[in-house]
Amino acid sequence: MSEGEDLYQKYAMYHTISDFEDLSISEVITLQFLVRYSNPVVRHTLYNEVKQFIEFQEKSPFLETEFYKNLNKKKKFTTGKFYHSLSKLKDKGLLEFDGEVGKVSVKPTPQTKFVSKLLMKFIINNDIMNSQEYREEFSEEFLKRIGDMNLDKTLSIWLSEYIPYSIAEQIANYSEESYILSKNEIIEANSKDDFKYTEIINGKIREHADFYDGAMIPVYKRNPKFHDMSNTDILKEISRVTKPNGMIALIAVANIKETNNIFIDQILKVYKTALINRMATEGELKKEFTKAGIQVVEIFEQQGLLIGIGKNVKN
Repeated sequence: MSEGEDLYQKYAMYHTISDFEDLSISEVITLQFLVRYSNPVVRHTLYNEVKQFIEFQEKSPFLETEFYKNLNKKKKFTTGKFYHSLSKLKDKGLLEFDGEVGKVSVKPTPQTKFVSKLLMKFIINNDIMNSQEYREEFSEEFLKRIGDMNLDKTLSIWLSEYIPYSIAEQIANYSEESYILSKNEIIEANSKDDFKYTEIINGKIREHADFYDGAMIPVYKRNPKFHDMSNTDILKEISRVTKPNGMIALIAVANIKETNNIFIDQILKVYKTALINRMATEGELKKEFTKAGIQVVEIFEQQGLLIGIGKNVKN
């Protein structure tokens, strides 16, 4: 891993694209053009590149709908707007200037690539995982694997920055009562939700021992950053509140081997960068279960996910 990639990975552990929610699409495009330069580029040269890309229009054959009519309106990209954007991006540490007047040059910083990488991370995580067909196929296989386990009350612990409710609702179908424990405290409970919420109090899950029939971590992370708890701490606490012989599941992302195709490998590199904190091997999931005293029942791969199913064997 290069120094730049290592810097990004450390940053992305704690940040999302929401850091840059105030950037415009033209500013994101500007940064993407800028990273192609290893040396400072004259500001007006960069402007001309971005302007060409933004203002170029192919004649669209789909002119009959309002949507395409709006797309075909002529776009204007001015130097004033561009220079204002550059100053804004400089203030954020996303680029630097060489000179202040006249022939000003622009150069990237080590953080310039962060925006596009975080955006890809967001898109990959959401576009794939929120596919209805993907969720249904996963649920069918998962339910087949756990068989006739009794699941009246279940707990799902979300190590992600937010709860994707479409997936949470799917998990709620596995049991009569579904509880959620989130790292994100910005949650407004809704009486119409298909689940209930629980919480961590003084390092402990609120419920008493042997409360749940089963528990799941739908978004496994190597570095969970969850209430100052390690994965082992979390799993031991799950074990405490889960009944003897109850199911405990971990869902990680399986690793993908590179090919000899430069185009496919570049896409895989972007994919791995986006999901590196969620990736695990079979051996790593086994180790997570074992360290927490949970018996491994089965670990299998399903459409790019690596699912570990354990049994809460108590002394």
